[in-house]
Amino acid sequence: MLGFLRFLIIGFVLLTLLYGLLSIYIRSLTRERLEHEWEEEGSIGERDAYVEEGIKAYERSFRPKLLLLVYILPLIVFAAIFYVSNFM
Repeated sequence: MLGFLRFLIIGFVLLTLLYGLLSIYIRSLTRERLEHEWEEEGSIGERDAYVEEGIKAYERSFRPKLLLLVYILPLIVFAAIFYVSNFM
């Protein structure tokens, strides 16, 4: 039982680290895309305001919520392997 609890805690910490790194990486990609769009559109308005507005729109969208699959998919895989190995 103690080994299983240790596995869960270490797994949760590693998944949290992965989630944080992916979140930072995808946010930076979104920021770069917005800066590139601003340059292509003829540099209308202030760049920082345009990028911040785009980042706020990104945060309200469905895409950042998909990152929660970092937690959900490994749990589903673990449960499926556990079920198959113990009950089939």
